[in-house]
Order: sequence, then C-alpha cells, then structure tokens
Amino acid sequence: MTYNRNQKHKNHPPTNQRDERPKKQFRKRIGRHEFYIEGCPTGVKVPDGSQASLERALKYLKRQLKDSETMMKYKAKMEYLKPSKKRRVQKDNAIRDEQYKRRTEARKEKGYVWTAILNGKAI
Repeated sequence: MTYNRNQKHKNHPPTNQRDERPKKQFRKRIGRHEFYIEGCPTGVKVPDGSQASLERALKYLKRQLKDSETMMKYKAKMEYLKPSKKRRVQKDNAIRDEQYKRRTEARKEKGYVWTAILNGKAI
C-alpha cells in the first residue's frame, strides 16, 4: 500500500473501506433505578440475565441491606447477650456520646465565632 499524503493514518484503511466492516451492537446501559423495587428495601430485581447485571444487583442489595440495618439485626441475633451486658453496652455508648458532645461544645466555646453576613451587615 502506498502512502497517500491526504490519508490521516497510514496503517488504517481509507474511510470508504471502513464502512464495510460490521458494526458493534449497541448495548443499552442499565441505570441504578432499574435494579430497585419500589417499596421493598430488602429486594432488588435483575433486569437481564447477564453476569454483569447480576453482580451489580448483588452490590445494590448489599447497600440496601446495610442502609436498612437488616444485616445488623441478624448479626445481633447470632450471639446471646445477657440483659445486664446489654445495659452495660448501652451505658458505655451513652457515656461515649456524652463525652463527644462535651468536646464539641468545648471547641465551640473556645473561641470559634460563626457570623453570617446579610445585606452587608454581620449577624
């Protein structure tokens, strides 16, 4: 093949020969909304039977179960906790939350000042 000066790339065939090749099939892109079942936080649907869409459906199912805290309920049922242990855990969590609130309030009182400017005046 001789080099044609007007041809953009010498290794590729001219454009009129490219049209004879079969085109790739257009694959519809599946959106996230097509996996969810409305009103059912513990289920997803698989739009088509391909392996990729099945894996994406499982990914969305895991996310839904994590958001609805269903998995946490099942994990909590895996072991028995005595009522006194439950109360102790609740008490420890409450103490930790209270300590966090006190630290954030102390930071706010330390000298951080929040101002908003409306119509050229600081409020």
